[in-house]
This record gives sequence, C-alpha cells and structure tokens, in this order.
Amino acid sequence: MSLKKPPSFDPLRFVDPGARAKSRAARIAEVAYFKAQSRGFEPGHEEEDWFAAEALVDKQLNGGV
Repeated sequence: MSLKKPPSFDPLRFVDPGARAKSRAARIAEVAYFKAQSRGFEPGHEEEDWFAAEALVDKQLNGGV
C-alpha cells in the first residue's frame, strides 16, 4: 500500500491575522497542528513543526518583516 504525500500548503492561510485576542502560543500551536496534518501526522517532526510555526507566526506578527 503506497501512501501519497499530501499537497504542500501555507498553514498561515488558516490563521486570522486580525485575531489579536489569540495568544502567540495558541497561534503557533494551531499552525504546527496544520503542518503536522499536512504530513499525515507522521511522528518525529514535532519540534520541527513547532519551530517552523514559531517563525511563521513571528513573521506575521511583525508585519511580514
């Protein structure tokens, strides 16, 4: 049985940039979840997902700088 790799996508498209009420950590967790989901929740990438999500959220919070 061959598993197809899910298509890549930008997880930030699911995070509302105007939602300031959400904490930074909650936004990071949400993005990390979508990154893991896009990979079929393959184990062993939890830290990689978190750090990548952190970078994306920080970039978004800093106005894309």
